[in-house]
Amino acid sequence: MVVRIVTDSTSDLPKDLVQSLGIEVVPLKVLFGDETLRDGVDIDDQTFYRRLAESKTNPTTSQPSPAEFEEVYRRVGAGGDPICVITISSKLSGTYSSAVTAKAMVEPAIRVEVVDSLLVSMALGLVVIRVAKAAEAGASLDECVALAKETSTKTDILFLVDTLEYLKRGGRIGGARAFLGSLLNIKPILGLKEGEVVAVERARTRQKGLERLHEWVTAKPAVTALCVLASPPLDDAKQLAQRLRSRYPDVPIYEGVLGPVVGTHAGPGLVGVAVYSGPKFE
Repeated sequence: MVVRIVTDSTSDLPKDLVQSLGIEVVPLKVLFGDETLRDGVDIDDQTFYRRLAESKTNPTTSQPSPAEFEEVYRRVGAGGDPICVITISSKLSGTYSSAVTAKAMVEPAIRVEVVDSLLVSMALGLVVIRVAKAAEAGASLDECVALAKETSTKTDILFLVDTLEYLKRGGRIGGARAFLGSLLNIKPILGLKEGEVVAVERARTRQKGLERLHEWVTAKPAVTALCVLASPPLDDAKQLAQRLRSRYPDVPIYEGVLGPVVGTHAGPGLVGVAVYSGPKFE
C-alpha cells in the first residue's frame, strides 16, 4: 500500500509537480456573482486575474464541502491505500473542518488522517511536496503525518502586498489591520503566525520591500527548500527567484503563482517567499 497525499487548491502547486508526485488536489471555489468556478479546474490563473481586473465587484470564495472531500477519499482509497490530507490553515478557511468531517464519513473502511498546516499557498505546497516525496519512498501513514506536522513548523512565509484592500474585502486581514490607514506609498510586508496573517513591517517603496524579502531569506541560518510565489505581474518575482538561485545553487527553488482563491484575497502584485529550514528534501 502507498500513502495517498491529498491537499487543497490553495497550495498553489504547479501542475507538473502535482502530476509527477501523484498529489490529489481538492479545489476551493471562486464566485463571481452567481457564477461558481472551481479553483484550477473551471478557471485558470490567467483568466482569473483578467476577470479580477475587469470585475466591478470583488469575487468571493468558498471551501470544499465534506461531500467533495468524501468523493476524493473514496476514489483514491478504493484500493485500500491510506490517505494523508494536508490543508490550508484552519484560521484562514473552513477547508480543514470539511476534510475532518469527511474523514468520519469514510472510516473505518478507509483510513484518513488530516493535518492542519497553519500555512497557505506554496508554504503549504512545500509541506505537501516533502510529504509526497516521503510517501513515494515508502513512508507509512503515521510517518507522513508526523513529517507533515514537523515540516509545517519549520516552514515560514513572508510576503509583500501592493495593497491591503483585497485582504480587507475578503475578511482575511487579521493582524495586518494595524497597517490600515498607512500612507499610500507604504508597502506592507506580512507573514503568518499560528496560522493567521500578521503585520511584520512597512517598506517605503516596492523595491525596498523586495530587497527586504531577499534579506529575510538570506539571514536564515538554514535554507533547505524555498519558493518564490507571486500574483501577476510576475517580473519582480522572477528576478527575485533568479537572485536566490545564485545564492543557493544547491537548494530546490520552486516558483508558484497564486491561484484564483488565494488571489481573490491577496490581489495582484503580491510577491512572497516561503522557506523550509530542516532536513533536506529527499
